[in-house]
Amino acid sequence: MPALWIRNARVIDPASRRDSVGDLFSLDGKIVPRLSAADRRRARKIDARGLVAAPGLVDIHVHFREPGQTQKETIATGSRAAAAGGFTTVVCMPNTAPAADNAGTIQFILDAVRRDSLVKVLPTGCITIGMKGENLAPIGSLKRAGSWPSPTTATACSPTSSCAGRSSTPRCSACRSWTTARTSP
Repeated sequence: MPALWIRNARVIDPASRRDSVGDLFSLDGKIVPRLSAADRRRARKIDARGLVAAPGLVDIHVHFREPGQTQKETIATGSRAAAAGGFTTVVCMPNTAPAADNAGTIQFILDAVRRDSLVKVLPTGCITIGMKGENLAPIGSLKRAGSWPSPTTATACSPTSSCAGRSSTPRCSACRSWTTARTSP
């Protein structure tokens, strides 16, 4: 991968508290503090005057409607839109058809992500079966299948708007299920 020299960008880096106009350098796909004279001569140069260079953004609430509602959004179209907006990671809500309430649906989503996504896509699992707010989904299975954040840490599950307010599934039950998912083998 050739060197890249981004000139005159407004560089915003919250980690280093940088917010200034300057240059960025990349070598072999990684940001580096500087390029050698030889690399500078060969580098692909981009004039970023008037543009912002910043770490990728994260959207923690997206609706990629795959599976089942691809007329609204797919992993491919949603990830393209995310990338165009500067997002490098998105967290998908589980209100697909069928709902992401089982390991098979999570695996389907992860397969589509590997095949079609331009950005990192993290699927969440639904907290109840069928998003009905009645019976808890198998949180441990969702976790092992790869429901975000990862099979080795706590599972993120979403109640979704269709079942969040139902009194038939008390919030304390959902909290117990998350605790169990975190501590179960």
